[in-house]
Amino acid sequence: MMGPAHAASGLAAGALTLGVAARLGVDAPLEQLAWVLAWGGFAYLPDLDQKRSTAGSAWGPPTRWLAGVIGVLARRHRGGTHDVLVAPLAFGALAAAATLNRWTALVVLALAIGLALHAVAQLIPGDAEKTALGNLVLSFAGAWLLTDAGVRLPWLPVAVAGAVVVHIAGDALTTDGVPVPLTTWFRRRPLTVGLRLFDAGKGLEPALQYGVFPALTAYGLWQHLAVDRLPFT
Repeated sequence: MMGPAHAASGLAAGALTLGVAARLGVDAPLEQLAWVLAWGGFAYLPDLDQKRSTAGSAWGPPTRWLAGVIGVLARRHRGGTHDVLVAPLAFGALAAAATLNRWTALVVLALAIGLALHAVAQLIPGDAEKTALGNLVLSFAGAWLLTDAGVRLPWLPVAVAGAVVVHIAGDALTTDGVPVPLTTWFRRRPLTVGLRLFDAGKGLEPALQYGVFPALTAYGLWQHLAVDRLPFT
């Protein structure tokens, strides 16, 4: 799947899991919104495995450097970052370590916002690289405002791991499939598995991106969002 579809699927998953989030203590309106937004951004995270990837251009040089590091560890595109056993655990563990410090947690939340914004930007004609600095500023401003408003972030590892699984599930629907767990590190050409229903960006993907996922997001928000406790209600 392409970036915007991954982000849309993540938003849907975040909205539909707000009931689970409530059990983790995510029950204030702003925290619920942060939860949903984080899922949307982190559902783009596994594609941060190539310096020249679309995700790698989100913040320009900083994300290209990060993508280069992740790419080496992942060994190839759709490699380790798409291993449904290893990737959620690895990314979740990194997020858990980040939550131990306010500033690193803020960076992780900003990355989620930045990836979500960048995914949306792909739907707008023009050179996405021109928005890298603006994305960086908006991402950190949004993360700062949320944390300054009292949003707590101990749930970040859950959102990261869950969104990574959502991403991998989405790619498993495409013709390229995803690697069979653990084969990325033990085979030159890892075995792949998936339903292979359509090519990325084609077939059913537009219907999922523009129809099914937004409808599920709206349903999840309507079912779970504590709108009665928003400041303006």
